[in-house]
Amino acid sequence: MSGTSVDGLDVASVRIFGGTDETPWRCDLQAFATLPYPPALRHALWHAMGLGAEDLARLDKQWAAWAAEAVHHWMASHSVPVPDLVSSHGHTVFHRPDEGWTVQIGCGATLHAALGVPVVSDLRRLDVAHGGQGAPLVPLADQELFGEWDVALNLGGFANLSLERTDSGRVAWDLGPANLLLNLIVKTRGLDMDRDGELALAGSVLPPLLEAWKALPYHEEPAPKSLGREWLESEVWPLAEQALANNSLEDVLATAVAYASWAVARDVPPGSRVLVTGGGAFNPALMNGLRDAGAGKNITWQVPDPEFVSGKEALVFAWLGLLRWLDLPNALPRVTGARVASAGGALWGPGPGV
Repeated sequence: MSGTSVDGLDVASVRIFGGTDETPWRCDLQAFATLPYPPALRHALWHAMGLGAEDLARLDKQWAAWAAEAVHHWMASHSVPVPDLVSSHGHTVFHRPDEGWTVQIGCGATLHAALGVPVVSDLRRLDVAHGGQGAPLVPLADQELFGEWDVALNLGGFANLSLERTDSGRVAWDLGPANLLLNLIVKTRGLDMDRDGELALAGSVLPPLLEAWKALPYHEEPAPKSLGREWLESEVWPLAEQALANNSLEDVLATAVAYASWAVARDVPPGSRVLVTGGGAFNPALMNGLRDAGAGKNITWQVPDPEFVSGKEALVFAWLGLLRWLDLPNALPRVTGARVASAGGALWGPGPGV
């Protein structure tokens, strides 16, 4: 899979057990890596929202061809066995569930032809067709695979969480920007990221900017709700650009960290044990911000080993692809807002038992 931050292609080899009434599901992460994009492909992905139909179709094919070749090389160099099934989230270009559509590129037919095994792709579109957000999909795994935690938090391009409520079961929603906003801010200085949060830690919070971000209408909308880059670029980024014109990059970054931390901590119930994964878990400034924002709520932020922090979402989409292959529901309607549960995804190649 490829996230909104365009950091690279996350690949995971996962062995999956169980799935019966007697044996609950268990997923073991056998190997994981983030494969960096070639500069030209990364540039094309970042600007994909502005492409015409023909060029976007070409990029759909190019992404899949490059991904298949990169995964082949990774498998060979790390003695990863040929899989029984490949699940590909692809790369999100557009996400407009309010209009009933979403687009993840990464041609499943190309992947199947190149890899020679069944491929599940395009996992979000069926849920959207049923009136859902098509996101988040990970909460089903949080419920079935990681239910011992009170809250599962992912700090990716956006921050999202899922938790269990006694009255309504598993619920989840996108909270606000995380790595994507931080990376956009440092990109104005020609950097890819604020490594170890050093720049943010050197800055001071700008109260007017923080309050302006907190006042964005999205934060008062009820769940289910989800975010895409379109929202960030139209609602969040103009405020950042204005602040950068009159303040230091360090102060704007510190404020973005405070904003992301506020958006998370406000929705975490007091006394929760929180499983924290995603790239933001490696950012000391963001983790400090979460502890500060959650002060007084007795929240425990638990970060597992680095491979699981980075690989959890890829592991989850491997499992969601398996559910589709088995024709089992792989989205929670009460989380996404869909009318019915569905086994989302396009299958390229034979199904089980064929």
